Amino acid sequence: MHVDKHRRALLGAGMAALAGLPVAAQSSGAPVRELARHALAGAQAGFEAVLVELTVAAGAPAGPSHRHAGFVMGYVLEGDLRFAIDGDRPQIISAGRSFFEPTGALHSTSGSATPGEPVRFLAFMVVPTGSPLTLPAGTGK
Repeated sequence: MHVDKHRRALLGAGMAALAGLPVAAQSSGAPVRELARHALAGAQAGFEAVLVELTVAAGAPAGPSHRHAGFVMGYVLEGDLRFAIDGDRPQIISAGRSFFEPTGALHSTSGSATPGEPVRFLAFMVVPTGSPLTLPAGTGK
């Protein structure tokens, strides 16, 4: 189906941006995988809960700073994640630890913190239905 192929291509580009990786990295090994997407109801009607798994290769170039359309709760599965929001000093988030990004925060630093080792983590977010998961850095809070 042509529509499904187009939708997957757009989703792949959005997921690559979510990871802070260039789209070319997405096509060379699929470092991002959407695990679940659910429409919310009741007081959260008009929003979706999304769960993605991201793998950032060792030495992968950092992508551009960006924002997310909703809050992000992350959990590092393997490796050490270099992470910062709003230009703060980067933190190292090790496997078994979590991080949080408020809606609209500038995701200013991401990547593997350990030379020669990838980092793999889960990101859970709640976003307005139909909105992109990632927004350009210049988008206001």
